[in-house]
Amino acid sequence: MKILITGATGFIGAHLFKALTAEGYRCRCLVRRVSDVRELEALGAELFFGDIVERGSLTGAAEGVDIVYHLAAQVGGWGIPEEVFYKVNVTGTVNLLEEAVRARVKHFIHCSTPGVLGLGKRKAVESLDYNPRGAYERTKCEAERMVLRYHEMYSLPATVIRPDLVYGPGDLRRAEFFRRIAEKRFIIVGNGKSVLHPTYVDDLVRGFILALPPRRGTNMSIYNIAGPSQVTVEEFIHTIAECLGVEVPKLRMPRAIAKLGERAVEMLYKALERKPPVTSSMIDFLTLDHSSDISKAGRELGYIPRISLRDGMKQTIEWYKAQNLL
Repeated sequence: MKILITGATGFIGAHLFKALTAEGYRCRCLVRRVSDVRELEALGAELFFGDIVERGSLTGAAEGVDIVYHLAAQVGGWGIPEEVFYKVNVTGTVNLLEEAVRARVKHFIHCSTPGVLGLGKRKAVESLDYNPRGAYERTKCEAERMVLRYHEMYSLPATVIRPDLVYGPGDLRRAEFFRRIAEKRFIIVGNGKSVLHPTYVDDLVRGFILALPPRRGTNMSIYNIAGPSQVTVEEFIHTIAECLGVEVPKLRMPRAIAKLGERAVEMLYKALERKPPVTSSMIDFLTLDHSSDISKAGRELGYIPRISLRDGMKQTIEWYKAQNLL
């Protein structure tokens, strides 16, 4: 069985590639020419140079491929125009779907986000209506719709995976979050009682691999993949602090004040063309519930998360220290 992976030079994609290779699968990685592919080459990856936003560059990428894992995306970040999110997350997904249909792949597995359902939910189930908030979530929502449309139009077997709050070695995006706690610069916004659902990257990869077998039937399946249990923001931050061996953050700020201050800070930093230390998305992350019901993945895929928050945090912090990021 041959597999095509997009996003293999990224955090989650790199872990997925290594796991699939270790299990004996032949993997082709779709990579841009500007990407650092040294690690993939060292591990024997077959490289196909192309860019999901350029349809012509994808011709042949899925030739002879049985399964496509689509993980490449424009992730959330301050100051990124919405048209960039759309070009990568929507147009790029459509381009890859076109190639998958042309090559008659047996299964298209798309990495999405629980954010397509919005925030403010505890144990969100896959069947809830879409309610995205930001540009990233809106475009990932539209990408999901495109996967469904191609499934219906071309009978393309497809699965959507929605990973919740993924962390672990290799996650550069959250390094600053850990540094602020390590340096005692972290302020808890709100009462700390909102819930999160952290997922160690190895558990997510296991979920991806459980979804791998070519699908039969007419339904497109969507699965939430998350860690063993939801935790409060307070528990999440305290666990990080304890694993770092530093004092638990005590400073707190009401959400309303944080939101008011964030607007002023964002205007100032926008004028300076710099990323602000506090953003609206970070405030929402700390003050609005978001966790996932994973019972469907358990029933249908046999998915059982194994890595506790404490064990996962210890391994993540060890990696950050080894990379001199803490």
